[in-house]
Amino acid sequence: MSLPINILSRSFRLILAAPTQTLKVIAPGMIVSGYATYLLFNSLGGLGNDLLDAPAAINFPLFGGALLLGILGWMTFAILWHRYALLQGEDRDHIMRPTAAIFGQYFKGALVVGVISFLAALPGGFVLGFVLAILAATSASIITLASIALSLAFAMFLSWVLLRVSLILPAAATGQRLRYSESWQATKAVSRDILWTAVLLGVLNVVVEQLATGLATAMPAYLGLFVILQIMVQSLIYISVLSTLYGYLLQGRSLD
Repeated sequence: MSLPINILSRSFRLILAAPTQTLKVIAPGMIVSGYATYLLFNSLGGLGNDLLDAPAAINFPLFGGALLLGILGWMTFAILWHRYALLQGEDRDHIMRPTAAIFGQYFKGALVVGVISFLAALPGGFVLGFVLAILAATSASIITLASIALSLAFAMFLSWVLLRVSLILPAAATGQRLRYSESWQATKAVSRDILWTAVLLGVLNVVVEQLATGLATAMPAYLGLFVILQIMVQSLIYISVLSTLYGYLLQGRSLD
């Protein structure tokens, strides 16, 4: 269990060691993503609408533009952080200046990860539905407990798969090429530790989500802000873990 804790410890040190620098690196992605969210709300009828109500009319061109801008914002956020965490020597002078080719390579890598996660989710979803169908004749409490347990196990399995293939993303952000099969092979020796890392990430995500929900409940006028901050914090932790794994397994960096 020591390696997963060291991975998370190293990831948090990356985030917290220099808070001003952290904000400088993630600010461009946050600004673009925030503006995309603003446009998305407006495409659905404006910020004043209740999110649970169906919008009277959707502005599809604005909606599509907001989604594209949101993807660009997320990629900017992730790419700059990977580069900040992993570039060394003279390359660090170019952290904030990734090329269009790097954005293109990162986008293709994210598509590959997305397809793999979809394919991995299919059998898990089938097994979950099959088991719950078998338990349909039992009591509601048993079905509920089984549903929660199987859902958690499925989520941990999917997170484990994603962590093992997603090293292609920090590689793309730093201008390196890595196939998903090479990422899988590079993580083979520590696959059990990555599973425990996925479990710890799941716990952290729940903590962050509950904190954001509590703040949003206390200050509902700032619901949108808390949702954005929750997503950004969870994303930053996950991206830092990927960067740490890449640095440890492929660049030979220490976790100390």
